[in-house]
Amino acid sequence: MSGNPTPSVKTSRRQRTLAHLTFRSRASSPSPSPLSRSNQTVTSSTAQITNSSSTQAVSSSTAPAGPVLTNLPAADAAPLSSPQATSTPSSNPSLLHDVLKRLSDDDRAILQDYMFHNASDIDLALEQALAAAKEKQRCCIEKRWTFTFSGRTVVLKEKADKVVGWLNRFAAVGDVVANADPVHVGLPWAGIRLLLEAAVSEANQMTSLLVGCEIALYMANRLKAYIEFLHQLPTTLTRTNFKTAVAELYAHILRFLARAIRIYQTSTFRRALRAFGTDGDIVDFEKTCNELGVRVEIEASNCDRTLDAKDRKRIGKFKQDLQRVLEELKQSHRLQESLDRLETKIDLDKLPYAKGAMYNSYGDEHNTCHPATRVDLLHEIYDWARHPHSKSIFWLSGWAGIGKSTISRTVAEWVASQGGLSGIDLGASFIFKRGEGDRGSASRFFPTITRELVLKIPGLDAFVAEVITKDPLIFDKALGEQFDKLIYQPLHQVKFIANDSSTFIVVVDALDECEKERDVKLGFKNISTAVHQDMVLQDAVPHTTIQHDILTFLKDAFGEIRNSYNLNPLSGTPLDRDWPGDKRLQALVDMAVPLFIIAATVCRFVGDSDWDPRERLGTILQFPGIGKLEQMAQTYLPVLTQLSTRLKNSHDKDKLHQEFRMIVGSIVSLAEPLSRQSLAVLLNISPDTIALRLRPLHSVLRIPTDSDTPIRTLHLSFNEFLLSDQLQSEPFGVNSQATHRMLLSKCLQLLSGPGGLQENLCKLEYPGKPRREIDQTTINDRLSSAFQYACRYWIQHVEHGKVEIHDQDNVHVFLQKHFLHWLEAMSLINRLAEVIEQMRVLQSLVSPTTGQEVQKLEGHTDWVHAVVFSQDGSLLASASDDQTVRLWNPTTGQEVQQLEGHTGSVYAVVFSQDGSLLASASDDRTVRLWNPTTDQEVQQLEGHTGPVRTVAFSQDGSLLASASVDQTVRLWNPTTGQEIQKLEGHTSSVETVAFSQDGSLLASASNDKTVRLRNPTTGQEVQQLEGHTGSVNAVAFSQDGSLLASASDDRTVRLWNPTTGQEVQKLENMARITTLNFTNDNNNLLTNGGTTNIKKESVLVPNSEFSSNQTMINNSWIQRDSRDFLWLPQEYRDGLSTFYDNTFAFGLHSGQVSILKLDFSV
Repeated sequence: MSGNPTPSVKTSRRQRTLAHLTFRSRASSPSPSPLSRSNQTVTSSTAQITNSSSTQAVSSSTAPAGPVLTNLPAADAAPLSSPQATSTPSSNPSLLHDVLKRLSDDDRAILQDYMFHNASDIDLALEQALAAAKEKQRCCIEKRWTFTFSGRTVVLKEKADKVVGWLNRFAAVGDVVANADPVHVGLPWAGIRLLLEAAVSEANQMTSLLVGCEIALYMANRLKAYIEFLHQLPTTLTRTNFKTAVAELYAHILRFLARAIRIYQTSTFRRALRAFGTDGDIVDFEKTCNELGVRVEIEASNCDRTLDAKDRKRIGKFKQDLQRVLEELKQSHRLQESLDRLETKIDLDKLPYAKGAMYNSYGDEHNTCHPATRVDLLHEIYDWARHPHSKSIFWLSGWAGIGKSTISRTVAEWVASQGGLSGIDLGASFIFKRGEGDRGSASRFFPTITRELVLKIPGLDAFVAEVITKDPLIFDKALGEQFDKLIYQPLHQVKFIANDSSTFIVVVDALDECEKERDVKLGFKNISTAVHQDMVLQDAVPHTTIQHDILTFLKDAFGEIRNSYNLNPLSGTPLDRDWPGDKRLQALVDMAVPLFIIAATVCRFVGDSDWDPRERLGTILQFPGIGKLEQMAQTYLPVLTQLSTRLKNSHDKDKLHQEFRMIVGSIVSLAEPLSRQSLAVLLNISPDTIALRLRPLHSVLRIPTDSDTPIRTLHLSFNEFLLSDQLQSEPFGVNSQATHRMLLSKCLQLLSGPGGLQENLCKLEYPGKPRREIDQTTINDRLSSAFQYACRYWIQHVEHGKVEIHDQDNVHVFLQKHFLHWLEAMSLINRLAEVIEQMRVLQSLVSPTTGQEVQKLEGHTDWVHAVVFSQDGSLLASASDDQTVRLWNPTTGQEVQQLEGHTGSVYAVVFSQDGSLLASASDDRTVRLWNPTTDQEVQQLEGHTGPVRTVAFSQDGSLLASASVDQTVRLWNPTTGQEIQKLEGHTSSVETVAFSQDGSLLASASNDKTVRLRNPTTGQEVQQLEGHTGSVNAVAFSQDGSLLASASDDRTVRLWNPTTGQEVQKLENMARITTLNFTNDNNNLLTNGGTTNIKKESVLVPNSEFSSNQTMINNSWIQRDSRDFLWLPQEYRDGLSTFYDNTFAFGLHSGQVSILKLDFSV
């Protein structure tokens, strides 16, 4: 059934919306909003339902005075079990009589003056109303009227189109049917004609008029369908309830029209009309219409409950017809479209998408496959797209430069060209590109896909808008949450139209160019192979096919080069018809296979219009090392070396190389591409110098002819080649770190120099002016593209330049003088939300001043879950999501061993007391024992049926305990690998275990909110410690075994007597504690949240009187004797940590392990 109730949150939103609605005329007609669908011609089957209802002639006599109208059609009931749709009319008063009785005397009087009871009069009034509506259409087009909604414009003509559409539905009904229809007869057509003929001189007046009329006429069309259904129902109590609900909806529509007519009759029409539009009457009218419509449909659905089987079957057919008609009406109107759609557009306008990420974006490359290449491969992908039961994902992988991006663009272009044919259409596309701002990051991936899907799928906008309204910060949430809320849930809620495309293809390319590739990989990590179809390009396509395709491409490309050159040969001698010849072409094929990027680069290099193609081809084929160098080197080195071949003076060559490293080095290192003009401003050099140095590089760079379009590299491989280690000794090699430091210096010079950052940067009239009220032209005039780049990315150059920030350096001085000015600029360019993360980056780069040495150990490729020192501190073990355990020398930072074997994330590692064994616990449900010296796997302990969370050795090393999500603790003999005990009893995941010092007790803590004590020898449960009201995350025995401490998510730490099971002490209002240890004197607890003196019950007092020469990590600080000693940047707080003496180790989410050595004497 149609007419779903309006959510309360939407109603209040729409009311707030109308309160801020302003109207204005535009000088030019804007294009229709991309979020609006074009009007559809919907064929209603109302007439078919009507044909089965009774038809009764309507008297043409004048109606008597008073509210009662005679000779009007009655909503007569069909007799029970009647084979006919209707029977002889009953003596019940007509529906219209009932409706009019519900109105006030004033409303009835107004309507009486504008109602007709003769079919010809109604037809004439309807015809005149339709003509008036079409005149309004013409007026809206001529005056180009729009109404402005928080800076977004919508064309008013679309509203007039709707009114004309609803009137045409009434006009299309025949005379006999119209006479039998109480809606057709009962509407005040003369009044509607008055409203549409009223002189309107302002856009706000036109908006109120058209929106109000459109809602009323839409609801009237729904009424017609309800009443036709009412005609088919036999007399029952449920029918009476349905009729009452219909009458209330009808009366509501007439009240609205009566009030509108009354306003238009007054002499104070202009003033009253504004009040009519701003008092919320239209919003309230639509809201109530929808609520009453819901009630009508509920009552309609109840009508068959009291019928026998025969009548229920007959009425079921009419109910299906009703549902179909209502759905058609709803598709034409879109429930709440008049105001909700406008509000939706504003919410969607807040989507922070990545500009230029679509496959066909302006300024990006639009290369597609040659028609005679990749034929079989493309047909396989096209078949996958067309087949409704194929796997959800087609995963195409392969070497860099092998042609994946060209294939992706070809597929995207083909799918888009289908436009719904074969049941498929392009839903969205996203082409990642490193060094292209938001295109190089995953942060704008899902918002961009969402924005494109909204433009394709009708109705999706409302659900996405609701998400944004409820959670304005959704774009800064984790990628999984963005996908779930912005895409997955809205797609499940939206109702697809039957004739719309049932399958939308989303094309995503160059995942490897996402700067934080791990962000994207995590999203696909756990996808079953059952839902994606894999193809490795270099393996799936036969070598001979690749050779053929590259040869075909080269023949065609060199043919174009030959024809173009021969039009005006530089040397005066045209190229031969068979140039370059089969032998040379085959040499190029051998050089390129299987990488299409090499073939494309060679063609661009040879086809440079400033050179003779014969000379350029010779440079490639005769370059020293051809056949011996790596493919990229033998492609790019000839391009680079020819830059200086004509220079004889060494000084000129040095200058060329220096300018190349500055200009081209900047291009391959920028966070997003800049135009020639902007790059000149940033680097403070002449645009002509840039143009001169880039002129010979068209084969590797996309260089626009104008100075305002960004310069881009043609393929990521060129960036990687220039920045590679092998080129660092060459004059054209680009040092990444040095280039980023140079760009940082240039950014700060631009921001700090004349005309740079200052208070009130845009010379606004007053402080605190809302950003939305500032014209974008004002901002662009004051903040050039280079200036905006410097504002947004200077910190990225600090990071990639590996700059250590310290007191009074250029970064510190800049922030002291311009920090607030910089925040103002970031706000003006709508990037203020990025500042928080940038501040975290700066904090992580602050050079320490407390005598510590920092080492960052590289090796893990994913999140580090655990770090632990051996008992003597000579080794550090780390465990990661990358399924490995790594051993490090904490003194030198050198990786000693890489322990491989686990097939899932490794959650925990622990050394035995004597250091002879290392145990690791994994998501793969196993515990593995290793020899830390030889890296040999000693034992693989299997038995758990869920991921293993933690492991612990007994003090003497004779036992190993493991705790699992499978709710069990298992005890093992580390020497034999034999399972000794399986300890059950917990009713949820077991999070941690700990042995007492003498090995007589084993404590286990669980998500079931309990701690259990067991005898490790017998497996018998000794105590069950209850009291916590949240998951228990940590347990620890005191040195003498007299106390057990447990920490829980209920923000308490509880102390227990292990012998009696009695709770001895409860420490409340704690932070979330994940690690616990007793000091040697048992007087204090060392936790990740602070130091707690358990004798005095002083909770987490960092400056307490406690002083036992203890060191600990307390969230954002390393503390010594409970005093803050070293502040920790954000990335160090989020990871796992441990320490040995004065050496601290941190496992970071990035996969790094960081070691700090502190000098506490400082």
